Amino acid sequence: MNISRTLRLLSLLTAMTVFSAAGMAGAAAPAPAAEKAPAVVWIDGATKKAVSTAEMLDGLKEYQVIFFGEFHDSQPIHDAELDVLKGLHDLHGDKLVLSMEMFERDVQTTMDDYLAGTLSEELFLSQSRPWPQYMTAYKPMAEFAKEKGIPVLTGNIPRRMAAAYAKARSLDGVAAADKRYLPKVHAAGSDAYRTKFAATMAGMNNMPGGMNVPEAMIQPMFMAQCLKDDAMAESIAEYLDDHGDAIVYHVVGNFHSEGHLGAVEKLHGLRPDLKIAVINAVHYDPAAESAADAASAHADGGEYLALETAHGA
Repeated sequence: MNISRTLRLLSLLTAMTVFSAAGMAGAAAPAPAAEKAPAVVWIDGATKKAVSTAEMLDGLKEYQVIFFGEFHDSQPIHDAELDVLKGLHDLHGDKLVLSMEMFERDVQTTMDDYLAGTLSEELFLSQSRPWPQYMTAYKPMAEFAKEKGIPVLTGNIPRRMAAAYAKARSLDGVAAADKRYLPKVHAAGSDAYRTKFAATMAGMNNMPGGMNVPEAMIQPMFMAQCLKDDAMAESIAEYLDDHGDAIVYHVVGNFHSEGHLGAVEKLHGLRPDLKIAVINAVHYDPAAESAADAASAHADGGEYLALETAHGA
């Protein structure tokens, strides 16, 4: 298995609710300061050529929704996401909206109150179930949004709901009080997405120390994955229904957006009129392949690629 595929497996594993025993309540303490990570190299997916941040932003200016498909454990990618957020704000000003997989539908009011300054950071962290790497990975984006008055959408399905759905193999497993957070439209993703998902689950079985995913669990787990995609897509679509000229920047694990699958195809289904771009994170090892080879291998992953060599840094 090549390193890029292994890292995609790990990225999906990090985000999959069904693998979480206790959820992610509470925020992790800030990590010690580290040396500056190497810069991410932007690649134009159409030309397979490196471009500057300014050139990429210029290429994105006609898109209404931009997905950045990240590796959850790559600080260079998180730094790049913040750069893109700042660049998009320079381009679009108060039309820009930040949307994040890392926060869920039932904490939207908590996020709104924090951004408005009526809720302390301590209470925000205790009530919003931030991911363990929030302080280093996502806080910089949230704080920039707060500083600039950028709305933040918390559009993901609550983890407990996806877990209950996968376990019961039916939405009947979702608590009645939670059903208001379900997307209005929920269906399996495309055949291409399911094939990719099944291959990823099989790959986990082959990883050293990896979990064994029985064949019988693949479909319910896939449907739980699609439930998250449906929720995120609907949250973006509904916001744009009410704010027609908004520009949405959605930060999400790259499995949900790579190749315009997952949440991207769901959003296309809800709003086929939208022009949607994908930035896809790609790890490559310079000792094993060139940046040009990595670009060629992953060019269909998105309109732009974010090549990085310091995964996990």
